[in-house]
Parts: sequence; C-alpha cells; structure tokens
Amino acid sequence: MIDLKPQNEPYDLELSYGIIVTVKPLTTAGMLSAQAAARKAADKEIETAENELDKEVRDGLYQAHLIYELATRHIKALKGVERDGKEAPATPENIKAVMDLYPVGERFYQEFTLQQLLLNASKNVSRPSASGTSKKVVGQNIAEDAKA
Repeated sequence: MIDLKPQNEPYDLELSYGIIVTVKPLTTAGMLSAQAAARKAADKEIETAENELDKEVRDGLYQAHLIYELATRHIKALKGVERDGKEAPATPENIKAVMDLYPVGERFYQEFTLQQLLLNASKNVSRPSASGTSKKVVGQNIAEDAKA
C-alpha cells in the first residue's frame, strides 16, 4: 500500500556497500529542475566531444548527469563513506564520487525516485463513477444501443 501523504522531513536511504545517505524529499519541481540541469550538462559534454557519440552513449551521459544533479541537490549527509581516514562530508565532489561507484548511483536513483513514481502512478488511476458502471445511463443526448 502507498501512503499519499507527502514526506516533508529528510530520511535515510540504504545503498550498496553499506552506504547510507540522508536525503531531503523529492518534489516534482525538484525533479524537473534536475532534469533540465542534467540535459544542459549532457548536451555541453556531447558538443565538446571530439567524435560523434551514438545514442546509447548520449543517453548514458544524460542519466549520469541526472543522478549527479539529484544527488548533489538532495543528499544532506553520507554515512559509511570515508576520505583520508575520516567520515566524508556531503560535498558535491564527494557525492559525485560516491554516485560514480557502479551500483551505488543506479541504486540511489531507483530508490530515491521510487516514491515519486508510485505517487504519480496512483494519481493516474480513475475512480469508479458515482453511479457505478453497471447501471444504464439515462438522459438527454444518450444514444440507443445499435441493432444488429
């Protein structure tokens, strides 16, 4: 069951390798903003590439930049990450380095966006009509059943 009550407080996500990140909740505006910034960054990287990049590479660049944008904008704390023998602070550089670890970035994206996807999916489901679906509709401008 999904809880439609929006989260307002930061919460923890458990990722691979024992990494736990504290994130602020994702909003539609936050997702759209991150997507726009990721598209801009990926396009810039594609333009400066020496060779023509195929579609899969361009898509991968966009996805990587989207993960970076979401992570750097929403991660407030890192646990289970060290730099120089000390707990690593949640700086943009450290967050990007963690997201570059393969399954960590992908897992972050899946877990972080899952709640938003479930909320959007639940909003797209139609409720039953007030009169139900088995009752014959009556009234003006109602077509009669076709006769075979």
